[in-house]
Amino acid sequence: MEKDLISDRIGKRLRHYRQQLNMTLDDLAELTGVSKPMLGQIERGTSNPTVATLWKIASGLQVPLTAFILENPSLKVVRADDQPQFREDNKRFEAHNTYAAPGISMETFRARLLPGCAYVSEPHGLGVIESITVFSGTLTLEIGPETSTLEKGDAISFSADAGHVYQNNTNEVCEISVAILYSNVTTTKTSI
Repeated sequence: MEKDLISDRIGKRLRHYRQQLNMTLDDLAELTGVSKPMLGQIERGTSNPTVATLWKIASGLQVPLTAFILENPSLKVVRADDQPQFREDNKRFEAHNTYAAPGISMETFRARLLPGCAYVSEPHGLGVIESITVFSGTLTLEIGPETSTLEKGDAISFSADAGHVYQNNTNEVCEISVAILYSNVTTTKTSI
């Protein structure tokens, strides 16, 4: 899909979510940690946000990341070539979205970590749970100060409101599935 079409789709969906919550750009900036000018550019489709920026927005709004980019999120079959994908850490971390739908507070990914991968994930919103299953290779996962090493068949679930790092410290490819469950708490502006 062309970059301009993706930027336009992301912008329209961002505006839709913001307006559904009766939020101003200032409110959304406070909620997500993304600047008001950047949010305005994204809504107008004049800026194509990085994956990290889109994660911040999705986490703040408590919607799946892919809710911004999937053309028809209600599809039941998503062919491998049609799965939205993201590449980070010099293309050593590759994630393919396998499920997301509007109104459903969950999304799933399959991911490949090439040898030497150290993908840093920003904290997701409060109440977000992440579950990972290793299908091949070895995954080292840092969650805040804790480190867990997972082998083929192992699984882990954790609160994703802390930063976490996916690492492959071996010479073999590591393949995992990731499920992200977003909190069902309604997002509202609060004053602290």
